[in-house]
Amino acid sequence: MAALAGVLLILLLLLQLAGHGYAVSPPPGSVTIVGSSFNGDGCPSGSSVVVVLSEDAEILTVWFGDYAASSDSPASDQRKQCTVSVQLSYPQGFTFTFVDVILNGYAQLDAGVKAIARTSYYFSTLLGTGRATHQFQGPMDDDFEVRASFVSPASSRCNMIRDLNINSEVRVNAGNYVPRRRGLITGDSDDLKFTQILAFSWEAC
Repeated sequence: MAALAGVLLILLLLLQLAGHGYAVSPPPGSVTIVGSSFNGDGCPSGSSVVVVLSEDAEILTVWFGDYAASSDSPASDQRKQCTVSVQLSYPQGFTFTFVDVILNGYAQLDAGVKAIARTSYYFSTLLGTGRATHQFQGPMDDDFEVRASFVSPASSRCNMIRDLNINSEVRVNAGNYVPRRRGLITGDSDDLKFTQILAFSWEAC
């Protein structure tokens, strides 16, 4: 009787998982990047943007070269943004969201100067946008690695693959101090790249 009850419990659990989706990743090697493109004043034509998928399809990394916002520049250069469109291929029967994002870069901010780094993502033709923000406060003069969680993460649709669009924005606000104070947010001092590292959350559907 106990054995029968155990079997029934397992069957019930499997039915619940099938009905509501459960955390599981696609088979190794079944997720690939088919193509990517980018646009924005933070990644003009000729700049370097690289998108890399980890072997286990758990991490998507985006590297930006020549990406910077600075208070020393014209007002238009105090905010920079870049949208990267990624075409993924993965098996039917799976959906995903992004849980959080890790941002790597460098910030030089005088006392009182503020900076913001934002990441958002959405799927073409689908409703919903996941947004994550991290704020920096001067004084600061160092490389950074910070984690930000997505608010209301957007989810792909079951058996409906759409382009993944990832937007990055960096902004510096030097205020109205006299004498003028300075701020800069850019790639880190090691490889001069500004990096987004996004963590997948896969589900079977």
